[in-house]
Amino acid sequence: MDAVPTVTTIAARALHTAFVILDKEARQDGLEFRDLWARVLAAEPRLEADWEQAVEESPQENSTPLPRYVGRTAIQVVKAGWLFRGNRRWQLTGLGQQALREWPDAVDFFGQAGRRYRVWNAGKARYAEALEALAKLPDSGGWVRLEGLAHAFEVQENILAGVLRGDRPAGWYLALGPGGEAGAGYPLLPHETDTWRTLLAGEGLLDEGRSSADTVRALPHAAITGTNVRVLTEQDGGLADEPPDGKLPRQLWIVRGVDASTGAPLIRGPWRDGSVITLDNVFRSPEVFPAGPDRIRKAVDTALPTTSPSRREIVADELDAFLNRMRKGDIVLSMDGYETYVGVVRGHVRNSAERLERPVEWRNLNKPLDFLKDLPSGLSGVVQDADSAVFEATEYAETVVALIGDMPTAAPVPQGPAQLPDATDELAARLHLSDTTWLQDCVELLRASPQLIFHGPPGTGKTFIALELARHLAGASSATNVRLVQFHPAYAYEDFFEGIRPRLGRQGDKDGGLGYDLHRGPLRRLADEAERRPAEVFVLVIDEINRGHLAKIFGELYFLLEYRTERVHLLYGSDDGRGFRLPPNLYIIGTMNTVDRSVAYMDAAMRRRFSFLELHPDIPPVSGILGSWLARRAEGRREGPAAFDDSYVRLLGEVNRLLAESSPGDRSFRVGPSYFMQDLAHTGDGAVERLWRTQIIPLLTEHHWGDGTDVEAVYGLDTLRDRLGLLPPSGDVSGPADS
Repeated sequence: MDAVPTVTTIAARALHTAFVILDKEARQDGLEFRDLWARVLAAEPRLEADWEQAVEESPQENSTPLPRYVGRTAIQVVKAGWLFRGNRRWQLTGLGQQALREWPDAVDFFGQAGRRYRVWNAGKARYAEALEALAKLPDSGGWVRLEGLAHAFEVQENILAGVLRGDRPAGWYLALGPGGEAGAGYPLLPHETDTWRTLLAGEGLLDEGRSSADTVRALPHAAITGTNVRVLTEQDGGLADEPPDGKLPRQLWIVRGVDASTGAPLIRGPWRDGSVITLDNVFRSPEVFPAGPDRIRKAVDTALPTTSPSRREIVADELDAFLNRMRKGDIVLSMDGYETYVGVVRGHVRNSAERLERPVEWRNLNKPLDFLKDLPSGLSGVVQDADSAVFEATEYAETVVALIGDMPTAAPVPQGPAQLPDATDELAARLHLSDTTWLQDCVELLRASPQLIFHGPPGTGKTFIALELARHLAGASSATNVRLVQFHPAYAYEDFFEGIRPRLGRQGDKDGGLGYDLHRGPLRRLADEAERRPAEVFVLVIDEINRGHLAKIFGELYFLLEYRTERVHLLYGSDDGRGFRLPPNLYIIGTMNTVDRSVAYMDAAMRRRFSFLELHPDIPPVSGILGSWLARRAEGRREGPAAFDDSYVRLLGEVNRLLAESSPGDRSFRVGPSYFMQDLAHTGDGAVERLWRTQIIPLLTEHHWGDGTDVEAVYGLDTLRDRLGLLPPSGDVSGPADS
């Protein structure tokens, strides 16, 4: 005995029959429902009689005619994407034809459509948000990957594809496959392909070169991430990266990037040539799916499981800035050393599995700004201290906006491996040296071994010379490639290289208000940057290097100082098992005061890894610096040669002669010329007396502590002047006051 038909099974038979007819007779153009229904009844003559019986035996009252009930029930196959209804015509889709082949039984066919409908209905609000955002794309000049759109709104991709194909809401044709292909991998019928071709061509997005008779593709560079499309529903008009009606403030972003093969800044080549900025896509997917900061952080944790937590935090913040917070019209700065380039963000994020990209109109490629001279002074500290490749500095935006103009593009900057430049006359002049001989010795020593220490008594200019030499070696990149640190007895490996540091917890942290991160110290930061930019010179200047416990500070890095091509595994495992090395383009210049500790007392292993150059008042180049400085100062004040006063040189020489006599054979303590090359020694009446009373005498008193020397009697200013036959400068007060 046959089963009694039900309302549902009758509707299923009617819909299935309609699909069979559309597939066989009207696949291209579809049919008006009136004509289609007549053909359904002709194919199923018992359909209406079975309907009447099912309605009569149904426990629920139902007075709806069968055609109307079928039309109302068809919403389920429409949401499944199997049927498109427009202009009163029913038209089969490629998804519908596939379903017809897969489920030839009418009840199974209708049941599968119902399951898809229920999934859509359960998440109706999220699907509606996705459609709302998609509707804003037609005027954007871009398209979105279907997979990314689904991820961004946390909906099922296949269900979203069906809703778009069946409902065809505004912008439905802009949700495409990873390569911009129409259909996103789901089956298409010829009429759907033709429709997609027409609509994409109308938007100016059709990639004719990659399309064919049966395949339609959009221009790949016009892809917009699902993340940015999601933000459309969260802002009052406009794209996520375009301030709506000027309501959002213009932001300033510092962006940095280097070529992985050459280490050269990307602004030298790809960024300037392509009018873009880029960011590595750590997800290695054509679609970056997370939308908000928390979801991005979770996705980064999944994509980079072996990377340190602190680095993952930095990467997550970079992605959030690049994808969500950066907008069309924002200002970007990118630096190649001191040379600074200013641009304006001109579009949405375009992405591939390798990188994310934003179009930028560079404004001063032919005339870069000077980072230190032209830009706000506070930016220097912001840039040097930041770990991120993308970070905000909007507080300086108004100042930078005034610098933007229409300037032509410059030719690409040449690239090459890191090379230490020779010493120059300009460098020698800045250091008040007569020629470049001594400076060239420094360069040659660093070329042979990348560690050098200047040692000598206080005031011999060790730190000043080290910094000037470092900046010369780093060239145009010295603003970011030179770092100064100072050692002291409490300084440790964790301060210098890396160590665990507490931080205030983020919202959602399991351990409450306190967390711990692996913090990178100055050497690790500079080494990581040097590894990424092998074409540039990086210099770390370590002041007072002998005041720290060197074995404690350097740890396993002792080995790397001597063997730059080798790798070691780090104490905290942050090398991710690959090992860490000190890059060959990272140079270290240290300074040590021989009064604090003689070179002879330095750790033998450390002494073997550094070259040493003495800076001593009795020998060149220091012996001639004070005279050169005083002569140039006189020239700067337009004083004639006769006005040159050598009393400072003679006073310094006499002090150091007396020190040599008091400690024969001990060169570790002398007074350097720097004491006489400061404003205190040359400003106002009694300048020399103030210098002697507040700096020279205290220094000598400490040196002679406990040896019975009457410092004032031996080194007093009046005593030395009398011995040398020097008169006080006009206006200076010397000796007891007149009575």
